[in-house]
Parts: sequence; structure tokens; C-alpha cells
Amino acid sequence: MSFRFSSMPFKLFLLCFLFMFGTVTFVSQLSYRFIQNEIRENNDFFISQISSKVDQYITLSFSSLQTILSAVDSSYTPGMPSFETMKPQLQQLYELNFNLISNVYVVKNDTGIVGGSPLSAAFDHPSEERSIFLQQTAADKLGIFVSSPYVSKQSGWTVTLTRYLHGSQPMAIAALDMDLNAMEKTLLQINRDDLVSIVIMDGNGRMIAGSLGDAGKINVDNRTFQLGELSSEDLLAHSGNVIPFKSGKGGQWTVRKYPASHYNWTILTLYNDSLTKRSLRHIEPYYFGLLGIGLLLSAITAGLLARFIRKPLGNLMTKMKLIKQGFLDIPLVMNRKDEFGELSRTFDQMIKQITELVESLRSNKELKRELEIQVLQSQINPHFLYNTLGSISNVVRLGMVEHVDPIIKSLIKILEYGIGDVAEKVTLRDELLNVRDYIFIQNIRYSSEFEVIEEIETKLYDFPVFRMLLQPIVENSMFHAYSGGRTPGRIIIRASYNDDHVEVEVEDFGTGMSNLQLELLLLPGHPMNADKRRRIGLINIHQRIQLNYGEAYGLEVRSEMGKGTCVKARFPWNDPGKQEVDDDEKIPLPDRR
Repeated sequence: MSFRFSSMPFKLFLLCFLFMFGTVTFVSQLSYRFIQNEIRENNDFFISQISSKVDQYITLSFSSLQTILSAVDSSYTPGMPSFETMKPQLQQLYELNFNLISNVYVVKNDTGIVGGSPLSAAFDHPSEERSIFLQQTAADKLGIFVSSPYVSKQSGWTVTLTRYLHGSQPMAIAALDMDLNAMEKTLLQINRDDLVSIVIMDGNGRMIAGSLGDAGKINVDNRTFQLGELSSEDLLAHSGNVIPFKSGKGGQWTVRKYPASHYNWTILTLYNDSLTKRSLRHIEPYYFGLLGIGLLLSAITAGLLARFIRKPLGNLMTKMKLIKQGFLDIPLVMNRKDEFGELSRTFDQMIKQITELVESLRSNKELKRELEIQVLQSQINPHFLYNTLGSISNVVRLGMVEHVDPIIKSLIKILEYGIGDVAEKVTLRDELLNVRDYIFIQNIRYSSEFEVIEEIETKLYDFPVFRMLLQPIVENSMFHAYSGGRTPGRIIIRASYNDDHVEVEVEDFGTGMSNLQLELLLLPGHPMNADKRRRIGLINIHQRIQLNYGEAYGLEVRSEMGKGTCVKARFPWNDPGKQEVDDDEKIPLPDRR
């Protein structure tokens, strides 16, 4: 079997290859998407953990700062002559916590200070910016006041925590300035990733510490910032905790809000898709490697499957070409137990059946030819012609000259109808006209009155039937049911449409037949079917119908002794496509008087 792009093996190879590779690609893509989602979820968890660690750091710092203020309060003794005596303790506290604070000091009632930082002496004079600390602390002597971030002349950008010194008269407070630069360094140590930025902002939207990276810009004057079209105030007002935005450089970013446990601060983590892409970059070689292996395995599997199909299919096609050339006696031997083996055996059986059918068709053609010859031989029945001429002679002898002309006309019509092509089909209307002419002559011949009743559905008048279908059946009814035509009687001819087939019945009410006669009536070659007077027997009509339409059709005979016989001919329905005839237009029996 030569290779062709239009051949079945190639199509099967292509189909299997596309299916398998498509399946591998689909599964790989699903796996990639699943891993991608897992990485995003892990990154989200990683971001949440960073925010949680920052909050823990702030909480720990707050506890440490509380401890520092408590230590300052403990070192103060009410009635102390001067706050300068506390300077050694303040210096010691500063040295122990210099990584958290810029300075620890006591704010006196005149807003002057005594501090532990070496630079405190340069800024110990009264300052108006410290008055707010005294006011806020005086309002809540039991709590700790946390200021908003501001720029201190002494500590720079800072946040100040204050506490009332219990028993001080006049009032004095313990204060410390947080080292926000040290906090930013700690935030960088917590993150350790340049793809994520951490920002801490206060309740007014100002940055306390942190870095925006490429996500936004900061206003140095008031420490507010802008993330794309979102301002820091918008972030505080936003109800959601996860907010996507586009940076000024067009990148897609996400900001996640996390409320801190203290100070009314908010922790912001800023990140973009680079974090996910960096993680996916490690698995992409495995993904493309899997696709390559899938491509190779798909090609190998599809090739093996196509090769498995190609050989038996080639043998089958070779056999079919030989059959096409007329060699029906070459068997297709394929010793396989699969579908191809079954197909080869079935194919051999089919060829055997075809050979038998060809022989049967030849036999049927011979039989059909013999049947048609019988019809041709009986179309001009010498006995019928002899009796009809004798009837004309009797009519003339009896002086009934007026009957001569109708008899001759009917005889001419019967002879013209009989010499037509026996293989040519006629309408049921033509058959009825022929029967009417035949009945007219028989009524004159036997001086009887045979009543023929037609019950024909209108649309069946143009239904095609065999020539000489009804006349032999009516003749059998007259000669077998009504004493050779000498006893008058009634004959009913019906035609009806039933379940996609047509039934034509001829019923008489004569002597009838026994069950044995019924069984032998349609048996080929039986003596009771012998053609003694060259009439067309019922077996002839039955075989002609079956040869043309199949064994499901033909004649069916019902009979009962003393009650009559009904012969039914069954045909498949084929609409002749002619206009139906109304009941008022039915052709009446011709008046032969």
C-alpha cells in the first residue's frame, strides 16, 4: 500500500498524533496553570508573612520603647533638686538602645531637656515643638503618647513617645525619639527581596519608614506618596485590603494593606508580577521539556498505530481491487483475532454470498423470462377466442343483433390490451377496464349476470401494477367459485393503502377451498397449478411480484368452504405523482346493451 497524504493510515497517524500531543499539551498547560496559581498563593502567603513579621517587629519595638520610658520614670525621684542627676541613667539607656532610638531625654516644664545623647547638650534649650508633648501627656498621665511623624531639629525624621514622670512638680515627662532610619534598615532585613517593597504609614497617609521602589513617588515635603493614580490618602480610604494599580512606568502592581497592632499605623507591601515570573522561570525548562517529550512520544505512538493499521488495510484493498477486476474466487486470508481478522472473514463470507446471489440472480432472470413467456402464450387464449366467436354466432342466430357490436368492441379491446409489452407496467385503472370488458363478454357467453363491485381508494387508480394482474384472478373466481361461470355471483375488487404498502383484493362468495388446497395453491410445480388451458395461474402472478419486489410481497389467499375466497396482492407503495381522481370521477362499467 503506497503512502499518500489522503490515505487512511496517514489520516489516522495525523489524528492520533494531534490527539495525543494535544492531550499532553492540555495536561501540561493545566499543570503549568496549577503551579502558577500555587506560586501566586505561596507568594501571597509570603507577602502576608512579611506583613506579619513587620507587625511583630513594631510590637516588639513598642514593648522595648515602653520599657525604656518605664526605666526613665523609675530613675526619677520626686523632689529631686535637678534633672541633671538623671543624666548618667539617660546616657546608659541611650547606649543600650541606640539601634532603636535617636535620643532619650526628660522634657522639663519650660520645654527644655536633659538627654542621654551626646548631641542633647546642643538642643537642651526650650523649644516650642515640645510643648505639644507636655499638653498631650498631661491629658493622659497614665498612658503613653505617640506623636505623628515629624522632622526634629535634633533627631531628624522621627516619632516621639512620651510618658509622665510620676510625682514631678512642676510637671516633667520622659521622652524618646525613634530611629526611623534604623527601622528602614530592619525592614530591608525582614524582606531581603528587591521585588517587594514595605512601607509603614500613619493614620494621615504619611510615610513613617520604608521604600516605594519603582511602584510610586514620595512627596518629600509632607512625606505623602502616590502609587499610580492612587494617593496615600486614597489607600487609607479604600475598603479593600488588596488593591491593584498601575505604576507610573506602566507596570501592574498590587498593594496589600495590613493594620499594625500599635500606633494606628498601617503596613503596606508593594509587589508586581516579577515575583511570580521569577518563580515560574525556574519551572519553564521542565515545562518545555515535557512538551518535547510529549511531541516525541506522540509521533512514535501515532506511527506505530498507523503501521499496525496500514498492513491489513493494504491487504484488504488489494483484495478489493482484484474483485473489481472480476476475480471473486481469491480468498482473503488474514489470521488475526482482532477486528481486522473478523473483517477479513466477514469479507470472504460476503464475497461468497455475492457469488451465490449472482447465481441466484441468473436463475431468477431465467424464471422471470419463463413467467413472461407464459403470460405471452396465454394473452391470446384460443379457447377464450373460440368461445367468444361462438357466443357472437349464437347472438346472431337468436336475432339479438344489437349485442354483436358491443361484444366485438370488447373483444378488440381485450386483444389490443393482451398484445402489449408484458414487461411494461400499467395503471390499476387500465386493469379494471380490461376486467370490465372480460366480464361483459362472459355475461353474454353464459347468459349470466356477474356483478363486479369496485372499492378503490381514489389515489390508487393511477398506481402502477403488472399487466394481466386482475383478469386471471377474476377468471379463477368465475370458473372455480361459480361452477365454471354458469352460476351468477358477486365479485368485489378492493384497493387500499396500508402502512407504506398497497393491497389489491379480489373476493368472491362461491364454493371456497379446503385448507389442503390453500396450502398447495401457491407451491411451484404442483399438479393443481398445471396450466391445462394456457391460463395465467396464481403462482405466476405470485412469483412475478416476488421477483420484482422481494419475498415480503406477493399473493395471500384466504378461503372457507361454502363461503368464498379472497385473493390479496401486496405491493410496496410508490407514489405515481399523478393527480388524484375524485370519487365522482370514477370510471363506471361501460354499458354494453
